[in-house]
Amino acid sequence: MGAGDFFEEGKRFFVEGKYEESIEAFTMAAEAGYGQTISYLSRGAAYLKLRRAEEAIADFSWVIDAEEDNSRAYYYRGMAHAQKRNYEKAAEDFSSALAQKPGDGTLLFARGAAYIEMGKLEEAGQDIRNAANYLAAAAQGYADTIGDRTHLDKVLAVLEGERRAESLEINDAEFETIRQMLVGGVSNE
Repeated sequence: MGAGDFFEEGKRFFVEGKYEESIEAFTMAAEAGYGQTISYLSRGAAYLKLRRAEEAIADFSWVIDAEEDNSRAYYYRGMAHAQKRNYEKAAEDFSSALAQKPGDGTLLFARGAAYIEMGKLEEAGQDIRNAANYLAAAAQGYADTIGDRTHLDKVLAVLEGERRAESLEINDAEFETIRQMLVGGVSNE
């Protein structure tokens, strides 16, 4: 099995929720020479899922040392610090990611949540409001992309509790677009 095969296997295990197995596969991919940055970032994400914050922090720190402009590594390391309830370090990492991705709603929300835990309510409120504005813009972008406001209205109605989820009909392509928007809020592009 080649280095790329180990990495693909790690991704498959991760998606299946087999985080221990994905850690092993990502480790083998890195040791076999497959893009160490993405291998360590992915392994760190698996550690994060297992709530093994120290190991996750070590992997994300390795990525940051290799690529100091990797906003995803700062974001995920911030999440690991938040797992440890070290909200000051979490906020620092979210701020570092925001320096590279200004206005990113996911990062603003995460930093706002950390600020709440730190008792910095004014800063938290500002970040949460800005994150809400980002979400509104993302929702409008979704409606503009699919060209059908009806689906967006249904999604928003379900979120607001106005309609039962059973009334929501979204095709596979629309679901994939929503999934990408939710999980792709932070990218390294």
